[in-house]
Amino acid sequence: MERREFFKLAGTSAAVLALGGALFGCETDGTASSAAETTGENALAQTPPISFSKEVDVLIVGSGIAGLSAAMDPAEQNRSVLIADKRDLIGGESFEANGLFFVSGTSIQKAAGIEKSAEDAWKERKAELEEEGDANNLRFKQNLIMAQTEWVDRVARDYGAQFADPREYSIEGAADSVVIPKKGIGDMESVMAPLKDGLSSKGVTFELGMRASAFILDGQNKPAGMRFCAEQTGKTLDVKAKRIVIATGGYSANQELVGANIPDQATIGCLTVYATGDGISLCTAIGGKTADLDQAASLIGDIPEASSWGMFGPTVALSPYGTRFAREDQVGASANACALQELGFWWIVFDKQLSEGLLSRSIASVTSKQKKRLIGPFDSLDDLAEALKVPADTLSETLEAYHRSVDEKKDGEFGRTAHIKQLEAPYYALKQFPVRHKTLGGMQTDDTGKLTGAQTSSENVYCCGSAAAESVNGLASNAAFGMLVGKAIADALAESDQTESESAS
Repeated sequence: MERREFFKLAGTSAAVLALGGALFGCETDGTASSAAETTGENALAQTPPISFSKEVDVLIVGSGIAGLSAAMDPAEQNRSVLIADKRDLIGGESFEANGLFFVSGTSIQKAAGIEKSAEDAWKERKAELEEEGDANNLRFKQNLIMAQTEWVDRVARDYGAQFADPREYSIEGAADSVVIPKKGIGDMESVMAPLKDGLSSKGVTFELGMRASAFILDGQNKPAGMRFCAEQTGKTLDVKAKRIVIATGGYSANQELVGANIPDQATIGCLTVYATGDGISLCTAIGGKTADLDQAASLIGDIPEASSWGMFGPTVALSPYGTRFAREDQVGASANACALQELGFWWIVFDKQLSEGLLSRSIASVTSKQKKRLIGPFDSLDDLAEALKVPADTLSETLEAYHRSVDEKKDGEFGRTAHIKQLEAPYYALKQFPVRHKTLGGMQTDDTGKLTGAQTSSENVYCCGSAAAESVNGLASNAAFGMLVGKAIADALAESDQTESESAS
């Protein structure tokens, strides 16, 4: 008699489902046998029985830049790939990012005459890590920096992603380490849309509005797929897969996890409501181990595009008291200083110089959407001070001190290096609030992104991007992490095919 294969659910969301399928609205379609018969164990109350309606080689949970990048190699090897996302759009939070890719040595940069290589970038990063006393997993960190360069070249060459010519913008002190999308800051469509379309043309399929609720384990407790629940209709979707990739993002929007791991940031707002740590919860439910969850989350202004304006043009960051309090040419510097000093909010003061070149699109977009947060134009500092509700003398002294730095071509107070230039009337100001942007801890993985510390039968589960512990802050690193996972999976599937072929012969 042929042995029957049994499956069961494993995951924190499976427990929630057990308390009542109505919490997720999941329904049974009646095509499978009873839950108890399907799992081989006592049935979970009101939990729909497991019934696979899709079967793929690779299942990727999360359609952000890490998830899409993980699909490249398997798709190019003609593997069946399904990408699922709980949101109704492809791209996740990556599609809404500011578009800064911190990377060196790309073909785009070389064509612009920039000589800094990925190897040079790694030497700098290694020195920083050694100074910080962090010598853990240096090999993977090096691989990630090298992969960032490869990723940019690859998506531009093979998928048609468009990046701006570095000669079209200037970032003093950082031009050799940054590339941005074709139309400037905030233009993630120029990168993400071609990548998504290219993957679709290679046969990758998508399921949107589907939240991953539990791993599906086979009779040997090996993850064999994933259960999803439709956010709108409440129906379940069970997908069988040879390899599963968790690319769901971090936990910055999960107040319970934030309170437990980084309580000092619990009262700071969050940029998104979607980074709820779903993948972390799912992976820990099958025995996965976390690391570095207590690292402080990176902070940014709640209008992320504006947080990078100081890299591309002259700005001054003003406290609510009219004083300068942080360097303006580092993306998270003002947000971190604002939170540390408990200022509550800050102002980005700028003039017409900022709207020149590739910033014109960003300035127009932000100022049209944030009219209540924008003040100006003002023809005098006195008028600006009155609108900011700060003493005119204080504002005048602050700007005079900043302009002395311009004359000296050195910001001795805060160390700014990019665009130390005079501000001239008319003046504008945009209010910003510090928010949690990205958590830095997550699941432990090996150098290929494979989940470690879990049950030995979980070797076909991978984790990348912000859901993984080795993720670092930035689009380029998450994209590279995903690409490395995709390569590892493509190699593993090819090796598995060869083993099966040899066994059959």
